[in-house]
Amino acid sequence: MKKSLLIIPLLLAGCAKVSDYQASCEQRYPKLSDMANCLDASVKNDSRMASAPTPKLYVLAAKMLGQGVDEGKISDAQARLELQNLYVRLQSQEQEQQIAQSQALQQALLNYQAVNTMQAIEQKARQPVITQPYPTHVDTYTNCNSGFGNTVTCNSSSNIR
Repeated sequence: MKKSLLIIPLLLAGCAKVSDYQASCEQRYPKLSDMANCLDASVKNDSRMASAPTPKLYVLAAKMLGQGVDEGKISDAQARLELQNLYVRLQSQEQEQQIAQSQALQQALLNYQAVNTMQAIEQKARQPVITQPYPTHVDTYTNCNSGFGNTVTCNSSSNIR
């Protein structure tokens, strides 16, 4: 029985509402096998959980433990302890999966931003270089000579490159 319970945590995720159903069933049915049957009916009546494999597996574990109690193979307290331990492990796995999904989403967003940045850089690199339609450098030479009196004669020439 314990060996079969060890593989269930690998398959269960999404027990958030199962605990509500279980608490309600425990209040109405003190016997574990009756509580498990109530839990089974509650999960089957929930359209979201009815098709989900993980709540079904949790219910099967509860039913199996309840049957073990009824047959005297395990005490009621031990069965409830195992069921609660299973629930805690399943909740931990669900949280780990949510964290992993969140990290994957964050990484996807970072990758998207990196791709957009690279595309912007590539687009700028593809833009043609605009050449100036006017000269970029002009050399001007001026030669001035003093004449008689206060006369100065200057000659200038420009070289455009």
